Amino acid sequence: MLTTRRGIACLAFLVAVGSLFGFAVIMARKIVRRGPKDYRRAELTADGRRVRIDLDAYTKAHGDFAVFDPATARYTRVGEVTLIDEDQKFVERRIHPSGSGPVTLGPVVDWTPDVFFEPSAVAGRFEEVHITTAYGAAPAWLFEGRNADTWVIHIHGSWTDRSIMFRDVHAFSPLGFTSLVPSFRSDLEVSPPQAESSHLGQTEWRDVDSAVAYAVAHGAQRIMLSGWSMGGTIALLTAERSAYRDRIAGIVLVGPVTSWRKTITAGAEAAGVPAVGAGLVMSLLQAPPFAKMLGLDEPINFDALEWVDIPNRVSIPTLVLHSSADQEVPWEISAAFQRANPDSVTLIHLPEAHHTQEWNVSPHTFTNELTSWINKRILSKG
Repeated sequence: MLTTRRGIACLAFLVAVGSLFGFAVIMARKIVRRGPKDYRRAELTADGRRVRIDLDAYTKAHGDFAVFDPATARYTRVGEVTLIDEDQKFVERRIHPSGSGPVTLGPVVDWTPDVFFEPSAVAGRFEEVHITTAYGAAPAWLFEGRNADTWVIHIHGSWTDRSIMFRDVHAFSPLGFTSLVPSFRSDLEVSPPQAESSHLGQTEWRDVDSAVAYAVAHGAQRIMLSGWSMGGTIALLTAERSAYRDRIAGIVLVGPVTSWRKTITAGAEAAGVPAVGAGLVMSLLQAPPFAKMLGLDEPINFDALEWVDIPNRVSIPTLVLHSSADQEVPWEISAAFQRANPDSVTLIHLPEAHHTQEWNVSPHTFTNELTSWINKRILSKG
């Protein structure tokens, strides 16, 4: 009987270890590989003025958002929530502006925080340019501002694309800076195709540095880096390593990943997995054979992607805009980042919003906090 019990206990242990390893492999793949679109069911209401869509925490959130219909390749902007039906599990939102809705919609759509859809909706004067990188020419949008001496490089996160940064360009527009919105090696639009996997900013920063070089070559005397989510990691690396780091006057971060260790650990905790599971995920991503299996050009160096546990690593004036309701990159990480860099980092708590949706929930507050900080910390110093 004792032998049987030991065998059962051993089997249970092996099953638990196997399950934990399986989770670690799945989570590691999810972190660095592009996943499928998360489509939701949707339709127009009878009057054609509202969109009815599956109810979840994102689709019922306050603010302005949009849906993308893959059947027609058309975006529709939605605003005010007019009805939430908890029994039937759907929410209705008013199409904004009124009368701009499509003739048909659905049966499935992609929910997105991008509300501008194309560069002409953000600013009338823009052009598509191509930035020379180590792998070829990377497309970028250039928005000409009144101030040709100060440029902003807008850096998107993982598994989005550069259009998601139109909101950031809009927020910066009152300042009159010139804006450059680059793509980088893990984006689908670069040609020839490059990285199959995200390197969490570890390699992507080089392409953003090419954008910095482009800005300098075209007259930029002062450069702001603005990074959202993983774009924050990229901005911080660029500010440290760029050959033109003396031109970088400030950094703006929105829902930023300033510690991949803590972000991955938080994700594991949210999934109900013990900390050892997060540690296993990171061990896999650091292991050359597994990294290669995931399509990484090089293993992830988590020490290089850590700004929370290294005091005073940030020397450039930095603004962090973040909501405490962020479910992907917890507010507490940004708070710890600010405590680690008290002389350089300003942390602003914004109204409740999901990850990098602070602008959508309150564009007025977002823009005011951004422009006020830049006027005080960057422009006042000449």
